[in-house]
Amino acid sequence: MVVTNHLTLRQALCAALESRGLEVTVDTRPGREALVAAITNMPHVVLVDASSDATLALDTCRQFRKAAVNTRLVALVPRVGPEAHASRTAGFDAVVTTDTTVDDLAGFIESIGCPQRSVPLSRRGRPPARLLSNREHEVLSLAASGLTDVQMAEALYVSTKTVKNHLHNLYGKLGARSRTEAVVIAARQGLITL
Repeated sequence: MVVTNHLTLRQALCAALESRGLEVTVDTRPGREALVAAITNMPHVVLVDASSDATLALDTCRQFRKAAVNTRLVALVPRVGPEAHASRTAGFDAVVTTDTTVDDLAGFIESIGCPQRSVPLSRRGRPPARLLSNREHEVLSLAASGLTDVQMAEALYVSTKTVKNHLHNLYGKLGARSRTEAVVIAARQGLITL
C-alpha cells in the first residue's frame, strides 16, 4: 500500500513497484482514509510518504498503531531534516530515504513483507460468522470505530467485563484472534461498514 498526499507521486510509486513484481493493493491519502484502506485490504507493507507532510505521516502511523493494524509501516523521508529522526521514533518499522533507488526500495519492501498474509482471510478456512446478537453487533461497530473497552462500556452503559465477554463471543463466532481481525472479517462479510 502506498500512502501520500501527492497523486502524481502515488501513481509513480505504484507503477515503479509493480514493474518490479510487487503488487500494490491500494494507494491513498494519509489519515483516516489510509487507516480504513489498510483495515479493508490488509496489505503486507504500507509505504508512507513523510517527505512532503511529516506531521500527517506521523499521525497516520499513530492511527495504525493505535488500531493495532498488523502491517509493516515504512516511512519515506528526505536524507536530512527532522522528518527522518521523527519517523524513526514514531513507531515506523523502517525508514527509507528519498534518494533510494526504486530497485533498492522494491527489494527492501519485498524483504520485510509477509507473504503468508497474501491469502485473504475468507480463504483461510475461517468458518462463516454465526448470527450476531444485537449487542454483539453494537460492540463490533464500536470496536470498528476505534473505541477502547472502557469507552465502549460507557457508551453501552455496561461494565468493561461485559464488553470483554461480548468481544470474546465475537471472536469465536467470526473465527478471529484479535479485535482488528474481527472487524476485518465482519466488514468483508458485510456485517458492518467501515
